[in-house]
Amino acid sequence: MKKLFIFMFLIFMFSCKKENVINDFKIVTQFIAHNSIVDQECVFDQTTQTDAFLKDKKELEGYVWHDEIKSAEIILNEHWFLTITRGGCDHFLLSAEFRYDRKLKFEANKEYILDKIIWITSILNEDFENEVIKKCIIEDKMTFTKTENGLYGNFMDSKIYEMYTFDYETEKESTIFSISFYLN
Repeated sequence: MKKLFIFMFLIFMFSCKKENVINDFKIVTQFIAHNSIVDQECVFDQTTQTDAFLKDKKELEGYVWHDEIKSAEIILNEHWFLTITRGGCDHFLLSAEFRYDRKLKFEANKEYILDKIIWITSILNEDFENEVIKKCIIEDKMTFTKTENGLYGNFMDSKIYEMYTFDYETEKESTIFSISFYLN
């Protein structure tokens, strides 16, 4: 249920005009926090998940951290948005999700999309296995499985295979892709 609320929030947030994003975000964040699983016992301590890992990243200056959902929102430019989520209760998640307000066909833009993944993992290299991810992308050691709205990708390296995933999908007039690290 929490994932549904977060997903609804992301759709809502990125459908807003740039100048209204922050105000609208606060309203939706309050709704998500009210309906979240904060009161349950967690394997991972939610209180230790802060934005400290982002503070010295010049490329991500101007982000807005939302402690209730352990997520940072970054407006990269008028068409590109980035959401970085770090936290979890039963499973730890670190995710960097790009949203582009236009459609990108994966095959025609594969190199550009995967370059964005390399870019963000290099910025967050203390948290992501950047060198292994970069090597898998450059050496074309990824598999892609079609999903209802896009693709699901695996990195074909035994060190990261079960912990990292790539997701790509298009909705109406936008493109969303992400890299995620899961630990349970």
